[in-house]
Amino acid sequence: MFWSLVIWRGVQFLGYSFTYAYAVYAISMQKQLRLHEQQLRNQEQQLHQQERGLLEADIAFLKSQINPHFLFNSLNFLYAQVYPLSEPTAKSVLLLSDIMRYALNEGGEQGKVMLDKEIQHLRNYVALNQLRFDHQLQVKFEVQGSTRFLLILPLVLITFVENCFKHGELFDAAHPVLVQVRVQENQLTFFTSNRKHGGPVEHSTGIGLENTRRRLAAIYPGRHQLTIHDTPDTYATHLTLTL
Repeated sequence: MFWSLVIWRGVQFLGYSFTYAYAVYAISMQKQLRLHEQQLRNQEQQLHQQERGLLEADIAFLKSQINPHFLFNSLNFLYAQVYPLSEPTAKSVLLLSDIMRYALNEGGEQGKVMLDKEIQHLRNYVALNQLRFDHQLQVKFEVQGSTRFLLILPLVLITFVENCFKHGELFDAAHPVLVQVRVQENQLTFFTSNRKHGGPVEHSTGIGLENTRRRLAAIYPGRHQLTIHDTPDTYATHLTLTL
C-alpha cells in the first residue's frame, strides 16, 4: 500500500511537471509568435513611411526648383502687359498662373485637397490647351454626382488627362477626347479615352504614369484599382478610388 501510494504520487508529480512545462512552453511560443507578428507590422509600417517619405521628398524637390514668389510676380506682370494687346493671350497667362499655383501650393495637413479643386485644375488644363488651338479641340468633359466635401490626393488625375493631349487625336469631332468624373458617395470613378493620332509617335518615358501608380499605392492601398486599355487605335484609363 505504501509503495503504491509513493508510485501514484510520483506519477502525479510527473504529470503536473509535464503539464506545467508544456504550459510554459506554449506561453513562450505564443509570446514569440505575437512578437514576430508585431515585428512584421512594424516593418510594414516602416516601409510604408519610407515609401511615403520618398514621395514627399520627390514633390518637395520639384517644388524647390521653382521660386513661387518670383514665378507668380512674373506671370502677373506678363498678364498686365499683355491684356491691353490681346485678351485671349492674357487669359492664357492667368490660366497658367492658376495651374502653377495649384501644383506648387495645394495640399493640406493630410496632403489632400478638395475634389472640387482637383477637378477645376483639370478644367484649367483643358481650357489652356483650347486657347492654344483657338478652341478647335474636341474634348468632352463630364462630371456626374456630388463632388462636395470630398478629399483627394492632389495632382493624381492630371497625368491621365495630359496623356490624352499628348498622344490623342484632338480634332476629330466624331471621336472626341473623353474625360469623365463620376462620384457616388465616397466612391470616385475617373475615366479617360482617346483615339491615337496618326503620324510619328511622341516618345514617352512613362515616368508620370509610374509616379501616379506609386502615389496611389502608397496613399490608397487596397482602396483603388487602375485599368489601362491600350490598343493600336485607342487608349483608355479607368480608375476607381475610395476617397
